[in-house]
Amino acid sequence: EMYASSGCNLFTETPLIRDWLVDLYPGKPFTVGSYAYLNGALHVQVSLAMDAITRDLCERREGGTSLAYLCTPTDLHLIPKEAHDAAQANYEEFSKKPYCMLMNLLGGKKFLNKNVRKPVSGEGGEFYYVNGISVAQGPNYAMAKRMQHWRAIIARSKGNIVSSNVAPSTSTASVVQNRTFAWAYEGMPYFTPYEIFAPETSKSVMIAILFHDLNEALSVANPKTALANPNQLFSSGSFHGGVWRCAYEIDSIGECSVILYFSRVAAPYALALGGLGMAFGAKYFGLV
Repeated sequence: EMYASSGCNLFTETPLIRDWLVDLYPGKPFTVGSYAYLNGALHVQVSLAMDAITRDLCERREGGTSLAYLCTPTDLHLIPKEAHDAAQANYEEFSKKPYCMLMNLLGGKKFLNKNVRKPVSGEGGEFYYVNGISVAQGPNYAMAKRMQHWRAIIARSKGNIVSSNVAPSTSTASVVQNRTFAWAYEGMPYFTPYEIFAPETSKSVMIAILFHDLNEALSVANPKTALANPNQLFSSGSFHGGVWRCAYEIDSIGECSVILYFSRVAAPYALALGGLGMAFGAKYFGLV
């Protein structure tokens, strides 16, 4: 009975959830995290439901509402110049490695695209950025994340504290259920400083950053902290796992990472077969 009556449905009970939260802890600060995820188009729909709730909470709730999000590293982000320079240095190093030279030769422009772009000029100065979009994740994922960015920027512009930081690539069940992603994750750490984190590590770090954002007056989450561009909200506390400093764009290392994984898996068997071949050869030619 408790199981049947617990929880709520973001799709069918959206207004009820909003009304309940509006009146919860009146006059006290309140933080709402939008973390729900579903596959495909359902991700956009559940993000829309969360957006409707958070919008009304920011506008109607007394005592103040702060919002919390987890950004994905596989997105387009403004980055510090230091990350841009590090990506350039890594590219100069990796472009000389035999494996990378081979994959560039075989794949043309499909594999190992340079992760360095010229800065764009705008109001507030020059802005460096990274293209972390992963086509394999599909348009629904990109749309859902963009909706969250829009709400974060709007809410902060209206005086709400907004903690919205990039979380690293993490070996969660929703990701590794796709075997291709799981194989790629095994090979991606070759492209240092890229790293895949365990869920426990990502959770611990992101919770610490969230607490910092909610309590530190100088944090970019605080609307009183000046930003040259609203999108810098997503770059200050980024725990991107190396995507911003990697030599190559994340969407161009997937196939290469899968090949690295299977070559590592096959290496012991290849060595064993090679050893057997040498033994039979030595026996055949009477060397032993």
